[in-house]
Amino acid sequence: MGVDFVPSAAVAAALAACGLVPAFLIALSHGVLKVVAPGRRFVLAAALAWVAWLATVPVTAPDAVDLVTSVLLLATATLAGFTLWTLVAWGFTVSMLLALDRAAAPLTVDEWALAYTRGKPIDAFARDRLGVLFKLKLAETRGDVVVMTPVRGRLFALAAGTLRTLFGLSK
Repeated sequence: MGVDFVPSAAVAAALAACGLVPAFLIALSHGVLKVVAPGRRFVLAAALAWVAWLATVPVTAPDAVDLVTSVLLLATATLAGFTLWTLVAWGFTVSMLLALDRAAAPLTVDEWALAYTRGKPIDAFARDRLGVLFKLKLAETRGDVVVMTPVRGRLFALAAGTLRTLFGLSK
């Protein structure tokens, strides 16, 4: 009994849709189609790839196994793509490396901080990160202090702490 390595039409369509995620990201990163917000750009690129795949479903008429396989392939590509996208778009370590690259010379820690924040004081970095917590409604300001939001922030912190403990990471 031989093994057939040629994918079915449905699986081939899912593989093609997987390749569309980065293609759509590139298309949405430049020119008149540019989506400025990186998060929205990824969501739109992934949605377009899924819609393209969905358009092939009636033509490929997959059986249940091919349909599940196709969904799992595209879901995996979407999640892997999002992981890479978040590192490139928002990754702190990558941003640090790019600041050094832009400088094209060795920097002191203070010089690096100014290069990283593009001339702003180092607290600009902390405020930027705090802005993410505010945007996600995980923290808020009350007068001159920053506090965790009572429900959403606490639940997220509990979940993150639990996962860190579960996976043996420091809190």
